[in-house]
Amino acid sequence: MTLRLTRNEIQLLKELAAAGERGRVMRPLTSSARSAIANLMSAQYIKRRQHTRLYVITERGREALVETTAEQG
Repeated sequence: MTLRLTRNEIQLLKELAAAGERGRVMRPLTSSARSAIANLMSAQYIKRRQHTRLYVITERGREALVETTAEQG
């Protein structure tokens, strides 16, 4: 599944890429943030670490981020 990423989704992927393997806690306060996280998870671009509140970017997510930024540049 390939998504056409929104600005919000791109920003979330960038934040997770910067967090590295450790990941980061995502606190979706808005419905658009919750929707972005759900979309990225369904596309397997991010995953939630088991038994934690941490999210990490997957290799597939990194590839999508590179492709998207290349298209924009």
